[in-house]
Amino acid sequence: MRRFDYAAPTTIKEACQLLADNPQARPLAGGTDLLIQMKERGRPVPLLVSLSRLDELKRLDANGKLEIGAMTTCGEVAWSSKVKAGWISIVDGADLVGSVQIRNKGTVGGNMCNAAPSADVAPSLITLGATAHAAGPRGERSLPLEALFRGPGQIVLAAGEILTRISVPKPGAGSGGAYLRHVPRREMDIAVVGVAVQLQLDSDGRTIKDARVCLASVAPTPIRAPAAEKALVGSRLDDAALKRAGEGAADDARPISDVRATADYRRELLRVYTRRVAKIAYDRARGAS
Repeated sequence: MRRFDYAAPTTIKEACQLLADNPQARPLAGGTDLLIQMKERGRPVPLLVSLSRLDELKRLDANGKLEIGAMTTCGEVAWSSKVKAGWISIVDGADLVGSVQIRNKGTVGGNMCNAAPSADVAPSLITLGATAHAAGPRGERSLPLEALFRGPGQIVLAAGEILTRISVPKPGAGSGGAYLRHVPRREMDIAVVGVAVQLQLDSDGRTIKDARVCLASVAPTPIRAPAAEKALVGSRLDDAALKRAGEGAADDARPISDVRATADYRRELLRVYTRRVAKIAYDRARGAS
């Protein structure tokens, strides 16, 4: 590992100023991605700005809407009864991040800012309409979470800006969501594809009034699947609607072939997993456990 300097500011303003004054510096949250990049891939980082002393980034509140501080660990989210009660699809994703040890250390903010197309927490947050909040030398700003990502390992935050929290509105009555991924191994693996679905049922408790589908590992960033969403809206999730949704997800995707899977295989997985996740979301919307 190359030599680096280390700072541990006690205020968000101080952290932002350190990062603004040192454009090659990087914020350090859980470090489960960044430290590996520095040790095994030789990534040069002349200054690490630790966020560990910023207690305001460690909040996890579920009063009316969900507020996840950027330094909240994936484990805290995965094992929170309040998150499970109102935003279960986020739990689906957070509970798949690495191992138990990684979940105890890795943060939700780090999972977002690492900007891996395969990130397991982002798809559910996107289908739930999450908002990202950032602070920087010029003050605070908010943006839709899906707008945070530019490409693999790239986000839109400028030098000196840090992600402070993510807010998620509470789904209305008759809502249900789910997230699943396909991996060669059950744990400690990266998603070959991931699918999140969030449904809102009409007053009859059966017809889908609104649908949001987000795909992981099939484009440079997590992406919505409008064709899949259109196929689900207005249906009672019969076999024809499920088939159209699966085909829509496959058409919306922009997968590549790599050492883990071919593009065609990823599209076929999307057909299967979109149907599977939509069924789970629909059952949850109708009150099934």
